[in-house]
Amino acid sequence: MLPSVDWQTAASCSRAFSRGGPRMSPEGALDVVADLHRHARRALDLVTDYTGLVPASTVSVDVVDRIRWSQVNIAGFRRLLNELGAEDAGRDAPVSAAAKLTGVQTGAVLAFLSSRVLGQFETFSTDTGRLLFVAPNIVEVERRLRLPSREFRLWIAVHEAAHLTQFTAVPWMREHFHRLIHAFFDAAEPERSTATGLARAVRRALANARDEEQGREPEVPGTDVMSAVTSPEQREAISQIQALMTLLEGHAESVMDGVGRTAINHVALLRRRFDRRRANPTTLQRFLRQLLGLDAKMRQYAAGRRFVDQVVTEHGVAGFNRVWERPEHLPTEAEIDHPERWIARVLHGQGLAPQRLGAGHG
Repeated sequence: MLPSVDWQTAASCSRAFSRGGPRMSPEGALDVVADLHRHARRALDLVTDYTGLVPASTVSVDVVDRIRWSQVNIAGFRRLLNELGAEDAGRDAPVSAAAKLTGVQTGAVLAFLSSRVLGQFETFSTDTGRLLFVAPNIVEVERRLRLPSREFRLWIAVHEAAHLTQFTAVPWMREHFHRLIHAFFDAAEPERSTATGLARAVRRALANARDEEQGREPEVPGTDVMSAVTSPEQREAISQIQALMTLLEGHAESVMDGVGRTAINHVALLRRRFDRRRANPTTLQRFLRQLLGLDAKMRQYAAGRRFVDQVVTEHGVAGFNRVWERPEHLPTEAEIDHPERWIARVLHGQGLAPQRLGAGHG
């Protein structure tokens, strides 16, 4: 059963809960916007030169604030759920209490994420996708970590340009990703209690955050909202989505440093300080990461990066690019942890392609 969301409540709550960004003059803000647009254009050229992949030139590149980032993602989620058959009441139609509650939850989550996200290739709200840079967050991070602005902005732009390239230079990628999302929702079990699962996830996330704060291993690691309220079939879809996202994030991480070695003077400094930021969240951030499953995303960067780097080291960028030929060439979660298995299967032709949800086109 698809969630019912009051999108107006979600938008209102995301605005109400959003934190203000760093202090900037109007002129300074305009300079940041123009600078990020320049870096985005250069980053796309650098990523093309490094990967050999040519992204679409029709994708919108937008520099936004935190509220606008939330609005774009609300539009994307709304469009996705409409495609999946969710009811979308008109402006004057009555809204249930459950839909309002889900709207509040959605808005609160987006408000938190809007203060953390630096950039995003958003794939649901338009037919082509759009590339977003959240200017206040980029400025806030570069100030807090005392990073050289020009180099940091280009470095982040390369990461996001890599994502745009993955979804637009690989002709089947966007459709494949959307099919996995559809498979996840199609496998939902209406009888599962979202409220009960959510309450259980909150309790465990709080306990795990306290354990991490005190230097102990979490009592129930890996527990988040998704695992608490999903069916076994949905968790299989999640496994494939996780494997795909780990590959995409790891590839973007590898590309940003590969490009950085020749185009950015202080890439080692950027990497060292940026990774330290990821590794040292506050107690509140630990709790929210546990609750939302964002710790899994942090692990994606590292695991995906190891996979990509090993394949590139042993077989070059051209060898790694075999992953983009068809969905069956995507690594499984087990292959990401053991790149030699993917190399044997795809590059050396040993073993059968794994069965995948949404595969069979290319």
